[in-house]
Amino acid sequence: MKKTITILLFACFSAAMITSCSKDPLAPVPIQNIGDNAGHPATEIASPVTPPDPVLGHISAAVTLTGKWQLVRDSVSSSNGGGQPGANYTGTAADTYEFTADGKLYIQEKGLADTANYTINTDRSITVNYLVYNGVPVVYGSYVTSFSQVGLTGNHVTLVTSIAGTLSVDTRYVELKR
Repeated sequence: MKKTITILLFACFSAAMITSCSKDPLAPVPIQNIGDNAGHPATEIASPVTPPDPVLGHISAAVTLTGKWQLVRDSVSSSNGGGQPGANYTGTAADTYEFTADGKLYIQEKGLADTANYTINTDRSITVNYLVYNGVPVVYGSYVTSFSQVGLTGNHVTLVTSIAGTLSVDTRYVELKR
């Protein structure tokens, strides 16, 4: 029985090898001319979609965050069910947020200097990727937060972010003025 199976396998393998071989020479397929019928090369097709500016997004160019802002207040409230109050810091003359046109954010708050890259997204949220946070360089990974804008005018804006923890939801409010 073993000998019969071996002979059948050999016969099948030999038949497959013989029938799969071709004696017809293969000719290369000519490359089709891409372009018009006159032989001119194709031109790139411009996208009809205008890419958003990575800094301004869909915010009116008349009112933007670009420039130096004075910190009015930076506060955190916690909704932990215990009713414990959050922190509230009132800004001084030395506390500023400076948003540059090339996507950099420089923060001076409580005597500490922070540096970050920022992007204003199409939904008007602001993604902030800190390079230096609370005066300490961010070494491992990154510290990213996303703020929502509330009431952006030419001279006032409030940035709001919420962080959900295991015991509470902390909401941070950063109120700025020009």
